[in-house]
Amino acid sequence: MSARDERGRIDDAAFEASLIAGDTKIVEPQTVGANDHSPVQTPAAGARRASPVRQPPWVGKVLGHFKLLRLIGEGKMGRVIQARDINLQRIVALKVLCKRLPGIDAAQRVDQFFREARAAAQIDHPNVVHIYEINQHDGWWYIAMEMLEGGNLGQAIKAAGPLPAHRACAFIADAASALAAAHEIGILHRDIKPANLMLTRQGRCKVTDFGLVHIDDPNDPFQFTHKAVGSPLFMAPEMILRREQTPAVDVYSLGTTLFCALTGRAPYTGKSLEEVLQQHVKAPLPDLRTYLPNCSQTLATLVSRMLAKSPSERPSAPEVTSALRAEAIAGAVVDSGTLGSGTSSLLRELMGSGVTDSTVGTQIVAAAERWTRARQAIRRRRLLIGAAIVAVAATLVLLGLYGPFGRPGRRTAPSPAGLAKYFPDAPESLGVLPSGVVPEPARLDRSDPPAFSWVRQIDPGDARFVASRRGRHFYSIGAPEAILIRARDLIGYPTAEAAIADGKIPAAQ
Repeated sequence: MSARDERGRIDDAAFEASLIAGDTKIVEPQTVGANDHSPVQTPAAGARRASPVRQPPWVGKVLGHFKLLRLIGEGKMGRVIQARDINLQRIVALKVLCKRLPGIDAAQRVDQFFREARAAAQIDHPNVVHIYEINQHDGWWYIAMEMLEGGNLGQAIKAAGPLPAHRACAFIADAASALAAAHEIGILHRDIKPANLMLTRQGRCKVTDFGLVHIDDPNDPFQFTHKAVGSPLFMAPEMILRREQTPAVDVYSLGTTLFCALTGRAPYTGKSLEEVLQQHVKAPLPDLRTYLPNCSQTLATLVSRMLAKSPSERPSAPEVTSALRAEAIAGAVVDSGTLGSGTSSLLRELMGSGVTDSTVGTQIVAAAERWTRARQAIRRRRLLIGAAIVAVAATLVLLGLYGPFGRPGRRTAPSPAGLAKYFPDAPESLGVLPSGVVPEPARLDRSDPPAFSWVRQIDPGDARFVASRRGRHFYSIGAPEAILIRARDLIGYPTAEAAIADGKIPAAQ
């Protein structure tokens, strides 16, 4: 028995001893079809698939509030288990961290585990695997995450060979969209490869495994974030040379992954690790059309840009997303989620017609052009209707102003009696004075102040000047205007200097 197998047997025994016995009835997971592949949520280099027949003895027991159903896969960092959340009754994937890792301090191991979960949880995007919880049970730390039963892109390539261009472009566009969201908040994945792109049964692609993430934080204590880490077949040249790492490292790795999905092989291979790394740094860019003669020139150019040796020459993740979505559409769209209930019957008919990809692509483009022309005609019709409505409204306005019902020469002057009927409480002079006549101002009489005045309501004491709290001017207490200050707004001053010091200015006499 090898040392690794012996260590795994000891871990299994310790893991089982820490668990709580579940009920006698084990709820088995849904059976996966013959053509489906069980996903490895966090695959590592050299990871081995567990046998679907011989399951570990801890199956059926409870870890925290999760009932363990089956082993999905395992690697040197830990294992991934399909489980059922007892509280929410949903299937999840549990990534359980090994208690002992050779050469790694226990505290650092747990901190790195937390770092991975937190980085993934920060990225709120539909193409990133959702993190539900991070917790521990009897010293066994675990991450509960979204369970995806479509396998990963690496398994799909291994089982089916190179993918059709429209399918590969749709998957990688999803991943590029997720990376664009991560880059916006200063997170670099740094380990993009086919095994870390999970596929859903609905045909979507989701990014997982943020174990080697780089966070844009000068206080980040993890030194490995500045070192050459990742999978050699998919590493960017600047990572190998330990130079500055930018979002371009993820774009390069995504480009190698796209190349692999389209051709079934990595862009650079060799007999040794050193030879592979050297090719990433110095070998000429591979020409996609050498392996895929029927691919479009635009797709070949995009792959070459993504694999550029210089980071500054690579496109950004949002640019890659847009370009690949266009390639998927042009090449017989099966871009995940686009053929829903709202899709036109023509497109659905073409998708199910069984014709070759190139024919479908031609018909799709023609249908799209016809739809565009129809939309433009509808837009023009709406503009014409809107213009007609505006013209009718303008005509009605003009008729109202100058028509038989609104000519200035035919207007009659209102009579005082008519106005009095509508304004019975108004003064007799309101609206009926001859043009140009200014009404006489109301007489201010201290013996007959308005009802709101402070006069007869407040004793001013020794105040010689008064003002309103909301006004700019102050008045002598005997000034006629002073009686117009409301009682609730009155301020008194013994001297003019005191009023000026309070920000008031003397009223004009």
